[in-house]
Amino acid sequence: MSVVVPLIGLSPTGEKEKKQGKKEICYCHLVQLLRGTSHLLNQTYIVHWNLIGSKFYSTHLLTESIYKEMQEGLDTVAEHIRSLNISTPFCVMDLNEAKELDPLPHDCFAQDEMITVLAKNYNKLAESFSKLSKEAEAIGDQLTMDLAAERGRAHKKQQWLLKSNL
Repeated sequence: MSVVVPLIGLSPTGEKEKKQGKKEICYCHLVQLLRGTSHLLNQTYIVHWNLIGSKFYSTHLLTESIYKEMQEGLDTVAEHIRSLNISTPFCVMDLNEAKELDPLPHDCFAQDEMITVLAKNYNKLAESFSKLSKEAEAIGDQLTMDLAAERGRAHKKQQWLLKSNL
């Protein structure tokens, strides 16, 4: 049976409990990053499908290459979570819950604004994966640390590619 990592109620007291508390916090963060990755993947689709204007073609091609990489990255994160015997979200609404990411503008002609928000969200996800890497290091989980570093680098690159389109 899979463990469902709680998102609240962590109050460790002893040394063993502190380590377990750090582990729960790290893995809660990992599951939240799965949500954020899914949400950002969907935002990338939205920009890919809806952006209109002089930057359409270059942005359309760029977002296509980004979402293809993101699909693999999302699957890698989910499989890693399952390898830890932790459940991933069970419904689409829960999977796409990412309050830390900014919403996209609803104006298809706001090219620079759409690209800027998307780039900003890739940077936020990169920073969050960097934080996860430090949490994983603190609990001695090298595999999660490596995954976090890999995904953080990918999102930093995606952010840079998007910003270069401005």
